[in-house]
Amino acid sequence: MDKRGLKELERISAAAGSRIDYVQGGGGNTSVKLGDGLMAVKASGFKLSQITPEQGFVVVDYERIRHYYENVDLSQDKDFEKESVTLARDSVVEMEGLPVLRPSVEAGFHSILKKYVIHTHPVYANILCCSTEGKDLAERIFKDKAYGCIWIPYINPGFCLTLKIKEEIEKFISETGKFPEVAFMENHGLIVTADSYERAIGLHDEVNDTIIAHFGLYGEYPKLELEALGENEFVSKTGYLNEFFAVRHADAGFFEKYSLYPDQLVYLNSSLSVDGQGNKLNVSSNTGERLYKTNYSEALTIEETLLGYAFVINSVEKCGLRIKTMSERDIDFIKNWESEAYRKSLVKDLTR
Repeated sequence: MDKRGLKELERISAAAGSRIDYVQGGGGNTSVKLGDGLMAVKASGFKLSQITPEQGFVVVDYERIRHYYENVDLSQDKDFEKESVTLARDSVVEMEGLPVLRPSVEAGFHSILKKYVIHTHPVYANILCCSTEGKDLAERIFKDKAYGCIWIPYINPGFCLTLKIKEEIEKFISETGKFPEVAFMENHGLIVTADSYERAIGLHDEVNDTIIAHFGLYGEYPKLELEALGENEFVSKTGYLNEFFAVRHADAGFFEKYSLYPDQLVYLNSSLSVDGQGNKLNVSSNTGERLYKTNYSEALTIEETLLGYAFVINSVEKCGLRIKTMSERDIDFIKNWESEAYRKSLVKDLTR
C-alpha cells in the first residue's frame, strides 16, 4: 500500500472538507492515483473530513474503469448507468486492514483525470454554476489563467457526466494542446486536478478566491449554530438563515422551485417540510423558525446544506445574475437514482 499517497489523500480531503463553504455534509469527493493502476477514492457516505489513511476511502483498479469509458460502445442497447455502477464496484481492490466500502458514484471521472482530484460544491464556484450567465462569466474571469478551464453543461451524475467531461477534455486538448486542470459543472460544483497534491490544494483555493475577488464577496462565511432542545431535537440559530427566511416567503413550493444542484435534493428537500411537524427539518413559513427532529449529525448536515443553498441564492441575486435551476427531468433522475438513495441512507453515520 502506498502510505505516502494515502497521506496525501488525507491532506487534500482535509483542505476541502474542513470548510463548509467548500463542501456541505457528505458532499464532494477526492482521489489519488497510487501507482500500479490503483486509485484511492472517497467512499460513498463519508465526509471528506473523515478520510484518513485508515478509513473513508476505497482502492479501485482505475485503469479498468478508464478503459471502460475509453471503449464504451454507445450503439448497444443497454443500461449504461447500471453497468458503470456495477463496474466501479467490481473494480474495488480489497486491501488488508481496510473495510470493504462502496466507491463514490463519481469514480468514473476521477479515473480519467490527473493524479490528484478535488471535487467540491463551493458556494463561490456555484455562484457561476447556478446562474444563467455563469458559463460566459467563467470564460471571461479565467481566460488569462495558465491552467485550463472547461465548462460542463448540466448532465446527470455518473456515467453520462464522466463521458461529457471526457469529451470536453479531449476538445480542450485539441484546441489548446494542454490538459485542463479546472472544470466548472453547471448546477453541480467544481473539479480541480493536478500532478501534485500541493498544486491541487492551491488551485482549488485560487479558483474560489478569484471568484470572491471578482464579485467583492469579502468577509467571513456565515457561522452555523444549532441549539439542542432535547434528545434528537434542535433549533437553528444561524443568523444568516434568520435573515434569509425573514425576507423570503418560503412556502411549500419554494425549495422545489429553486432546485439548484443534486446535493440540495439529496440532503435538504427530501428531509424538509414547510408548516409541518413530521420531517427531519420543519420550517415555519410565518416565522422562519427551523426545527430539527433527528440526531445532531444529520441536523448538522442538513443545516450546512441549507446555509450553502441560501448563500448561493442570495449571492447570485446580489451579483446581478439570474438563477439557473435544474429541469424537472433532471430532478426526477436524482430523486430516483439508487446511488443517491444509498448515499442519503448513510447520512446518519456522518460525524464531525
